[in-house]
Amino acid sequence: MTTRNLPLNFLFAAAFGSFFFFGCLSVDARCYTLYEQALEDLDESRWPKAEEKLKRLVAENPNNADFQAELGRYYMDVDNLPAMEAALTRAIELDDRLLRAYEFRSYCYFRRGRIKEGLADSKKAEALYCVNPHDWGLWNVLKNRAKVYSRMGMVNEARADREKQLLFEILDQAGKAREIGQLPEAIKRIDEGLKVDPLHADLWFLRGVVNANMMKFWEAVADYNKALRYSPSSTMIYYFRGDCYEQLGKHQQAVDDYTRVIKAGDELVAFRFVCETGRMRDEILRDDTVCVSLSDVYFLRAQAYAAMGKLTAAVKDLDYVAAHDRTDDKALARRAEIIESMGKSDDSIKDFSRAIKANAKNIQGYVSRAEAYLRLGKDDEAIADFTQIIKMNPDDPGSYVLRAGAYKAVGRYDEAIADYSKAISQQMEDDLLLERADCYRAVHKYDEALKDLERAVELDASNRLLVSALRAKIFQEKGEDQNARVELLELEKKHQTDLHKSDWLYIAVGGGLFFFVIGLGWLGFKALKKRRLM
Repeated sequence: MTTRNLPLNFLFAAAFGSFFFFGCLSVDARCYTLYEQALEDLDESRWPKAEEKLKRLVAENPNNADFQAELGRYYMDVDNLPAMEAALTRAIELDDRLLRAYEFRSYCYFRRGRIKEGLADSKKAEALYCVNPHDWGLWNVLKNRAKVYSRMGMVNEARADREKQLLFEILDQAGKAREIGQLPEAIKRIDEGLKVDPLHADLWFLRGVVNANMMKFWEAVADYNKALRYSPSSTMIYYFRGDCYEQLGKHQQAVDDYTRVIKAGDELVAFRFVCETGRMRDEILRDDTVCVSLSDVYFLRAQAYAAMGKLTAAVKDLDYVAAHDRTDDKALARRAEIIESMGKSDDSIKDFSRAIKANAKNIQGYVSRAEAYLRLGKDDEAIADFTQIIKMNPDDPGSYVLRAGAYKAVGRYDEAIADYSKAISQQMEDDLLLERADCYRAVHKYDEALKDLERAVELDASNRLLVSALRAKIFQEKGEDQNARVELLELEKKHQTDLHKSDWLYIAVGGGLFFFVIGLGWLGFKALKKRRLM
């Protein structure tokens, strides 16, 4: 078959948006690495699972400081102090600027009565501290050190640490207000903290997060700028600011920030406050503590490149994602979409197939591949993909709508009618009645078509303009000139009164006027022909 360009059917698009995925389970943005799974196990206090994963990671890569530090954290959580000290000391040997290792080991030393070493580690942690993906770890360091200072009779030092703790307590209160949706209250608490210390990077960062959650992206950008001023080594903030730039349509600025993150090369980019950012924004079930990796940032930069029309750069970034995670079906599907937009439908099908192989439950992969097949004229392959979607979701009317639209696009109207009827039997919708009516008209079942049109108007009176246009077309095809003329005149009357309604009506009016002009011309021609015959 030759390649065909299929016109966009706005009714089909509306039906797709109204129905599809009602019954589909949410999936994560991508699969998570063993390290990321271990972090989530630690966060959820799943100790046996965390231990098994972390020991595997350390065995496979004993020279990874982050793995050693998290293993030390695990030993801290299960109160195994000797093993904790050994793991954290090894982490520091591998990376002497690893903040978390000093935070945890200072606690270990204090617990074991090695005050001098504990104080040294606490001071090192304070010197290294910056806004980071994991937590406000310095808060615990300050609390522990204040207790030690008090026991040592160092009153001034203890008081100074308690004053620093107050700002983290304010952060905690603001974070809890955010968690329950009290965003203005969160801002209020943060601003109280900034009056005490206007140079506190964590306060500015959380303020940016809350403003972004309120869709105040420019305000969030300003807050992130302040946070970066006072915590310039914090790569994570660039991720959050880049996300805001992307929401504002400032794609180049987003690319610049994502590039900074990529150059830093941190395996874990972000973990907290991420449910309204990046790839998590499109997820149905959202978790506020989710690992954002370097591959995620490559994916987001690819999206920004694509928005700027830099498709080659976008594909290159998605190549990186696919190479580092062959299970990332969404990255593969996005790569396929971009390749297809470059006129390479054959190549895009290969990527869609890889995406489906990576995640056979990703329905969007089947949809996208089927659409690519249709554009190549491979109707049977497209129908097969839509049929697979029905098998996966037999009770979802949207599954039948998809295949019905494909059948209609390739002129297989009887099969389209059957699928529309199945969907209508599960969920009555005016859009589907309009689609089925058009299919009935195509196979000359005019009475059935008119019944569907009448029912569509009963369900939604705003369909009157489009229905009048379709009824006029049906009457024309039936040779009922007078009825067609009545519909066309009624359509023009409605056009004059409803001209300034919604954009959807503009589309209907445009179609109606087209039928009106053509219809009147056709009726006039027939009338003239009749007079001549007389």
